[in-house]
Amino acid sequence: MLKNWMAITAVAVCVAGFTKAACADSTTLTLTSTGGNVVSAGGESVYTYPYYFTVGSGATAETNVPLMCVTFQNEITEGESWTANIDSVAQAAAANGVSLTAYEEDVWLFSQMTSSNETNTQLAVWDTTDPGVYTSSAVTTLLTDAQNAVNGGLSSSFYNQYVFYVPVDGTQSSGGTPQTFIGPAPEPGSLALLGTGLLGMGGVLRRKLRKA
Repeated sequence: MLKNWMAITAVAVCVAGFTKAACADSTTLTLTSTGGNVVSAGGESVYTYPYYFTVGSGATAETNVPLMCVTFQNEITEGESWTANIDSVAQAAAANGVSLTAYEEDVWLFSQMTSSNETNTQLAVWDTTDPGVYTSSAVTTLLTDAQNAVNGGLSSSFYNQYVFYVPVDGTQSSGGTPQTFIGPAPEPGSLALLGTGLLGMGGVLRRKLRKA
């Protein structure tokens, strides 16, 4: 998530501090901006989905790619870059030490998101791994629907439509630990075009530690 300091700078906040597993495909993520949606969660004023990224580097980079943060703590800087493994739901759950069910629910929630419920969807996604960050009837309903959908069984082809961008420790340009993001799976063949170089950074953000 992104903190809203109500002053001169925007802050991105989310959790990631877990052991990361290697993956066959990786890319560079650079946070370029947010959509400007702000809500009070976890006792803070924070930005929610969308977070806009440049994915890759150089001539083949994709720009203005909207991704969703899947956990609540830790902060990144607008303009900051890092290397991320492009993982399936099962790979990401194993890499981050998160239950597979939680990340499957995140995939379902992301797949059901519309322009009218994107903030509540972001809050529900955070709640799957950080319960109690934000509570409302709308978020509770989304979580119940996600649990029912996953418990009812979803095909592997459904999950294969989405990927998790799991940060590689030590690659970030501003220090600290970036968060994991979720987005649509890249088009077939496009992974080979994604670069791993670092892009320029900008903005100033305060970091805080992950919850124990």
